[in-house]
Amino acid sequence: MNQPTAGPAASSSSSSRSAAAADAAADELPGTTESRLAGYHRSWRVVRPHGELAALGRLKAGGPRIGVPRFDPRCFPSEEDLLVELARYGVPRVPPVYRLGKGGGLQVHGFIEGEPLSRQRPPHERLTGRQLAQLMALFSAMARIRPTDLALLHHCPPRHRPRTSGAFLRTLLHFTRHRVYTLHAARFAGLFTAFGVDPEVLAPDGPLGRAAGRLTDRPFCLLHGDLHRDNLIVAAGDGALWTIDWELALLGDPVYDLATHLHLTHYPRSQQPAVIGRWARTMPAALPGAADGLAADLPVYLAYKRVQSVFTDVIRHALAVRAADRDLRPVRIARATQAVGTVLTRAAPALGLARIPSPATIERAYTRLAG
Repeated sequence: MNQPTAGPAASSSSSSRSAAAADAAADELPGTTESRLAGYHRSWRVVRPHGELAALGRLKAGGPRIGVPRFDPRCFPSEEDLLVELARYGVPRVPPVYRLGKGGGLQVHGFIEGEPLSRQRPPHERLTGRQLAQLMALFSAMARIRPTDLALLHHCPPRHRPRTSGAFLRTLLHFTRHRVYTLHAARFAGLFTAFGVDPEVLAPDGPLGRAAGRLTDRPFCLLHGDLHRDNLIVAAGDGALWTIDWELALLGDPVYDLATHLHLTHYPRSQQPAVIGRWARTMPAALPGAADGLAADLPVYLAYKRVQSVFTDVIRHALAVRAADRDLRPVRIARATQAVGTVLTRAAPALGLARIPSPATIERAYTRLAG
């Protein structure tokens, strides 16, 4: 991102290795490093190039953050390769990719001059009509990109790719159950017990798994997978929205991308119906059938996103508390208490929680974890 912040689970050693990777990439560029950015998945240096590259404007050179846990599936191993294809298919306002150095081995992004939408329009503030129109144009452009168009970039074997909307949701549930919860259960299962969260909510025969069997089948297309206010840059020149951070892009059910966008963007309650309505009117022209069953299926995907956030945030903050120096642990515990309380409240109906844990309960659980 243009203005990212480091994920809470980053350790000082992994951050140092990640910064070194970004430095190695940037050192190949003739130019001046003006700032460093720490995204969740990658560390970046913003470089103003010299000489014949100066006309490109500022560039971002990045390296992967080592040891950062993955909480979402990934379809595309190379964001740069995907960005090149997005430009080729006419997706509006995505960062340009420049392949520099010997054989084009150094891949850098053009830096989008501007600021995140979240600074101009914080969560729960309305977006303008122009901004909504640009978002609908983005959804429409992604809807025109079908799985076969990106078959060579997709790293999952064809036999493992879901073919129906129900199979797509079951794949997401399987990932969250096994790659998020089970992977960390030996250390952190006690937190879920303390909060009254039953991991069987993710099981194939759980409420979401059963709901997957009732989803309407829709044609698949490209999904951004992480479309929210921090990943939309308001350009300094004309105020247009540029979309960054395509690392979690997927091929799948378009209603899932709408649910993800609504879940992460935090529209005011008064504007959310209008956003859904515009999406429903926009998508069929680009991808016939994309909005079929929307009224019944959007709540299912929203329930999954709320449940996923609980499993992700409980573990993410547990890792952050464990990794924090002793003098920083109270701050990490306070952040965990607030964040986890929020996601538990939002997900309570989907989780079947009889009672939402109090802040004191959450704080005690993380304090015990810290030791």
